[in-house]
Amino acid sequence: MRILAIGDFHGKFPEKLKKVARKVDLILSTGDYAGIDEWRPLLKKVHKAGEKGKEISVEELLGEERYEKFLKKDFEEGKKIIKKLNKFKVKIFSVFGNGDWYKVFFNDYGKCYENIIKRLKYIEDINRGKGKFKGLKLVGFGGYVDNDIYFTRNGRKVIGENIKDNRKRRKRYLQEKKRFLKLMKNKPDIILTHYTPYRCLDKMKAKGFALTGSNMGIGFFNKGIKKYSPLLAICGHMHENQGKCKIGKTIVINPGAACEGKAALIKLEKNKVKNVKFLR
Repeated sequence: MRILAIGDFHGKFPEKLKKVARKVDLILSTGDYAGIDEWRPLLKKVHKAGEKGKEISVEELLGEERYEKFLKKDFEEGKKIIKKLNKFKVKIFSVFGNGDWYKVFFNDYGKCYENIIKRLKYIEDINRGKGKFKGLKLVGFGGYVDNDIYFTRNGRKVIGENIKDNRKRRKRYLQEKKRFLKLMKNKPDIILTHYTPYRCLDKMKAKGFALTGSNMGIGFFNKGIKKYSPLLAICGHMHENQGKCKIGKTIVINPGAACEGKAALIKLEKNKVKNVKFLR
């Protein structure tokens, strides 16, 4: 079985990856279909302001009218990527990225990608859910998740939260942990997440931020992987960390950002990983 692991499109789908996608048996997408380039300098300004103790939103930076245009463009570009994937007529399992339009968080625009995927033949949404393909069991856990770093002293300082807000974040984190570990009781062969596990392909290398050099992964992913030992764990989010590592017996793969022309080809034989090739 030839598997294409891909994600972090951010509104772009390079032609060389389209050619590869037509020649595989299964596609596993880590999400972030939306999150176009125009957002990045704005989000950087927001983060920089937060590090200095000043709160400002992207909407305040742009103004209401321009902000609405940005939202519409972001949604539509991600929608195009999802529909392009479906055209390959290859089975696709998908989770959402933290920057996507999905029902759980950040959906002020009033539309979501779940409703689009429901109408498509080849893509199956397993965000916070399960799937099966030719004897393989899958668990998907995408969307926004609070990073473990946010519960450290340095992390709390960067996001500027008071004790009450941080308690709310902690409660949400524990709820997500419980939900993930419950899904893992299915003993999947493959887990598909957007974020990376903790201390595995998760070090932030972007320069100039207070958390540069920090591990940005999710600790409860490690717990589930160690306990149930899936064959593969496919993750994304950290564009700069294309590669693989191991947690116990599980091979963890970050295919890199599709918007940069990156992905990973995985060959399985008799439920074993025969080969992993990274596209750069």
